[in-house]
Amino acid sequence: MMRPARGRLLLELVTILSMFGFLLCQCGPMPDPVHQDDAGQAPPDAAAATKSRPTDGAEMVYVPAGEFPMGSTEADVALAMESYAGWAEDWFGGELPQHMVGLDAYWIDRFLVTNQQFARFIEAGGYQQRELWTQQGGDWKNVQQRTRPQYWESPPWNEPELPVIVGWFEAVAYCNWVGARLPTDAEWERAAGWDAVNQEKRVYPWGNAWDPSRANTKESGRQQTTAVGEYCPQGQSPVGACDMAGNVWEWCSSLHMPYPYDPGDGREDIEATGTRVLRGGSWLNANVEARTTYRLPPFPGDFILFDPTDGFRCAMSD
Repeated sequence: MMRPARGRLLLELVTILSMFGFLLCQCGPMPDPVHQDDAGQAPPDAAAATKSRPTDGAEMVYVPAGEFPMGSTEADVALAMESYAGWAEDWFGGELPQHMVGLDAYWIDRFLVTNQQFARFIEAGGYQQRELWTQQGGDWKNVQQRTRPQYWESPPWNEPELPVIVGWFEAVAYCNWVGARLPTDAEWERAAGWDAVNQEKRVYPWGNAWDPSRANTKESGRQQTTAVGEYCPQGQSPVGACDMAGNVWEWCSSLHMPYPYDPGDGREDIEATGTRVLRGGSWLNANVEARTTYRLPPFPGDFILFDPTDGFRCAMSD
């Protein structure tokens, strides 16, 4: 007596399975899940990929390979000069001409290196490890008898969460210590202002309109350095890097040489003599100097002797 009912159930089951198969054919195969690497993180080509650097715990953000327009156009510079009447044209000449630059993928610190992180370098004997320093840097350190940064014991610049104030030689040594390097002039600008998704170049890391709530510059009225990340995420760059406008000028690996940028023309010679590029503006400077394309004009000597305004972040090749 049960066979007819069982037959009906089997028929209904076959019908349902047939309909399900039809739907699969119409919709196509189910998408594969997002690939995860062994650490459970998204692969480097995923948006906003990050990793942590073991030596100092710094968070790094991924910058994909590609081309971007480096520098400013004549119209960009003219607009900047209109906003700051009386500024000499020479102050903006380092941004010209705009030109295309191709870069391999790399990583860059999300935050500026802090006093707390730099303290580990000092405690580990970083000033005594000659192999971490360039030839000129080692000579400079010995002549200056440096065992720590110039403002290391000077309030208010020495609070743990503030960006460390250092010269270029010290920045290079620290990055060597953590197994990284300083970003090149081109890498810094690419990370600060190029929106690869929308293929747009930004005047400031967050966009084209100045906003004092997004960066620590002269207009913000803070009159000193601020804790790294205080202006994030509202002031972060397209790749998620913070404080790339204001707070402290940032050292780059590159010599300050005219454009177009060419890494093979000697500007990336780490042992060469000359002034290195500083980027991003600082708490002491006007917002026109915090634009993503601005390069501080070259001056002779060690900038740190003038004002407590110079810091850094590290980078790594992918």
